[in-house]
Amino acid sequence: MIVEPAVAGDVPEIVALEDAFDTPWSEDSWRAELHGDDRLVLAARRRSDGVLIGAASFRVVDDVAELNRIVVAPQQRRLGLARVMLVAGMQWAIGKGAARMLLEVDHANDAAIALYRGYGFRQIAVRPDYYGPGADALILERGLEGVDADSVGMWDMEGADE
Repeated sequence: MIVEPAVAGDVPEIVALEDAFDTPWSEDSWRAELHGDDRLVLAARRRSDGVLIGAASFRVVDDVAELNRIVVAPQQRRLGLARVMLVAGMQWAIGKGAARMLLEVDHANDAAIALYRGYGFRQIAVRPDYYGPGADALILERGLEGVDADSVGMWDMEGADE
């Protein structure tokens, strides 16, 4: 797998990945992410043929980084793509001077919640019905201060199974 910054030509392939989601982002949303200030959009490709199989979007405002979206092709899930993109985004955020990272995740997305908790994210709030009736968003946070980009994901694993 190759993970690199996305380019404008990647947007149609990224949008095609959204078909597997109940609340897909639009092409306009992805273009805004790609061209916005202080943002990073990553594209994950199969090394063998260059096909785009995942994407992630991050933003930094002052000292706060936000993970806005991670999408992975359904047939490519559970292979570590989201993990690689998350770590790359955290490394980027640390390099931009972010002190913490925030994200929102559907309360029923057990796989994503396990991924984020395994990387030290903790729940700080809930947004009721954010994704629709009965579909709450959990707001998770992880501090980045004092963390070296090379050690991202290697610390603060206590309580990951809580």
